[in-house]
Amino acid sequence: MDDETMLRRAMDRTTQELPPLPDLAPVAVRLGRRRRARARLTVAGGVFGTVTAAALGLSLLPGADPGVATPAAPPAAFPSAYHTPVQVRPTPGQEPPEKLSDAESARHAQFQQQVSALLDELLPASVEDVRPVAGEVSAYRITAGGKTFPVKLSVRPAEGERLPECRNQPPKITCEKTDLGGGRTAQAYATAVNRTDTLGAVVVTRYGRSSVLLSADPSDSASAPVTPDQLLTVVRDARFTELLKYADAYPVQKKGAPVRGG
Repeated sequence: MDDETMLRRAMDRTTQELPPLPDLAPVAVRLGRRRRARARLTVAGGVFGTVTAAALGLSLLPGADPGVATPAAPPAAFPSAYHTPVQVRPTPGQEPPEKLSDAESARHAQFQQQVSALLDELLPASVEDVRPVAGEVSAYRITAGGKTFPVKLSVRPAEGERLPECRNQPPKITCEKTDLGGGRTAQAYATAVNRTDTLGAVVVTRYGRSSVLLSADPSDSASAPVTPDQLLTVVRDARFTELLKYADAYPVQKKGAPVRGG
């Protein structure tokens, strides 16, 4: 039995227990055409690297937040374009993924499928593939030019925290503050990792009671194939906001200490 069949059966068994996910079906309709177009592109890439909020010296601070949580959208059909999860072994010293119930595992997996479909739609055409990391609800892998790069989307319960001021320390860190509308702002960072010419991209913002971080990592020798402005394109999309609304109302991550790592 393949991964898609197993996931679909698990979801069928637990549908009544799950909170609703936003409907991103139009994304899946367009996905095949974009995939074929991307497969014809060849761009420079790199292997795994690490860019985190810690590299930026970021930490969410206590204080008020303008975001307001709203109810989740109606139930969604499972995307027709299935993104096969990748298996990633924990690095030495890294805690293994938390064991979840079948219902919660299915919910996380469906959330990752929705995120993967939306990223595949909104990231630049040079990104040929987007795949979720099995058992790690915030982790994804993107492929560009035959190389793989880590991507992270963290939506973490963090009521009462606020964003710090933008920090610019050229050439290592540049930050741009952006108005998202509705009283919300975002900070878009380009940060040098390993060398001044290998850049990662990070966007941090708030939604409702949650802190949000979207990042794309470089390799040891090549910048991430996604820029901060391209991540902002994702964050500004109304469908991305629907996913944040869902994750804020029905968290897929546990509340923890202020984020210092990406």
